[in-house]
Amino acid sequence: MFQSYWNEDEKEVIDVDQFSYPVYRAFLEYLYTDNIDLPPEDAIGLLDLATSYCENRLKKLCQHLIKRGITVENAFSLLSAAVRYDAEDLEEFCFKFCINHLTEVTQTSAFWQIDGSLLKEFIAKASKYGAFKN
Repeated sequence: MFQSYWNEDEKEVIDVDQFSYPVYRAFLEYLYTDNIDLPPEDAIGLLDLATSYCENRLKKLCQHLIKRGITVENAFSLLSAAVRYDAEDLEEFCFKFCINHLTEVTQTSAFWQIDGSLLKEFIAKASKYGAFKN
């Protein structure tokens, strides 16, 4: 099947199971229609896939979809995902959302389960924005 030395060289069927079925389905739909129809909560998986395949337009569509689904409960998780997938526009949007809802966001479990370095970076950036002034 492939022209080099891959494990899949001799296989007729190749299992691709890194992402969920809805994410793969949405990706195939995007390839054929240039649109995505996916709930915002599943868009993080599609953003991950788009990053893996260097699909920049799809990344932008995913970011737009994710923005529509942001809540106080998921804002910090989405900020973390935006950083992980190098989605700068989404990162800025999530950061501003977190600043505007700082009290509520800091009381969520997602805020306290976040990576220490991201938390430090968030606090430093938030202080520059004046989020902690009386």
